[in-house]
Parts: sequence; structure tokens; C-alpha cells
Amino acid sequence: MDRENLISVQEFCSLYKVPETFITSLYEYELIEITTTDNTQCVRVTQLKNIEKLIRFHFEMDINLEGIHAISNLLNKVETLQDEIKRLHNKIDFYESN
Repeated sequence: MDRENLISVQEFCSLYKVPETFITSLYEYELIEITTTDNTQCVRVTQLKNIEKLIRFHFEMDINLEGIHAISNLLNKVETLQDEIKRLHNKIDFYESN
């Protein structure tokens, strides 16, 4: 595994000042992926934006993990629907231009 695209959970928690148990809970709720390499739990750098959002939900907005799970599922559905709308708009534009 390419270590430069990973950050250890311990390092992440130290930088963001969040408990490791919170990151473990996010993993247990299937909100993030944790990769183990060399006996070290890591998260992908590409997940950082999402994890930061989840941290804000919990620590700034005081939303519990169940609420974060529900919100994340709804946001993912909205994103999927927005992608579908874009795809359909592109299809319509293609047919209208012919």
C-alpha cells in the first residue's frame, strides 16, 4: 500500500485533537474506511474532507453518531440524485441540439 496517501489514525487524532475512539466509532458506523498497514490503523488522505465534516457535525453541532449516520446517508443520496440530474440534463441537451 502506498503510505504517502495514508495518515495514521493516531497522527490524525493528534492533529485534529479528537479522540481515537471517535474515529473508531465512525469506522464502526461504516462512515469511513480504516486501512491497516504495518500494524498501524490509517485513513486515506482522500477521506480527510469527509472526516472533517463528520467532526464538525459531532463536536461543533453536537450531533450524535446515529444522527451523523442518518445525515451522511441522506447527503449521499442527494449527491447521487444531483449526479443523475446532471446526466439527464446532458442527455436532454444532446437531443435538443440535434
